[in-house]
Amino acid sequence: MSHEVSFDAALIKRYDTQGPRYTSYPTAAQFSDHFCIEDYRRIIAESEGQRSGRPLSLYVHIPFCDTVCYYCACNKIITNNRAHAETYLQYLYQEMALQAELFDRQRPVPQLHWGGGTPTFINLGQMTELMRQLKDH
Repeated sequence: MSHEVSFDAALIKRYDTQGPRYTSYPTAAQFSDHFCIEDYRRIIAESEGQRSGRPLSLYVHIPFCDTVCYYCACNKIITNNRAHAETYLQYLYQEMALQAELFDRQRPVPQLHWGGGTPTFINLGQMTELMRQLKDH
């Protein structure tokens, strides 16, 4: 029995590129200056027509961290100032209201993912309010 390690150079070359992060939908590579608000609204309207009544998945990004993790490539703000979270959440609630206008409120949301950053950067009261805002929208 041979314990020799072999590598497929063609396979390594084929996949030796940067790929999208799993949390990016659409991926950053799909963004361009040619994509405008009208395109965004049209795509959502098409999605709503094709997927009426189908479930939605939501992702809430809380971009704050107390300390930097050097292995992490997430979009984050390193700070110990918890006051930044309140300002961010107020803008997030405005964005939620704008997005809610585009989607059928009857579509179920069986999946909710909080990421960051560090979602536990916000306090219990802020978490409670965020959940209320999500439910209301």
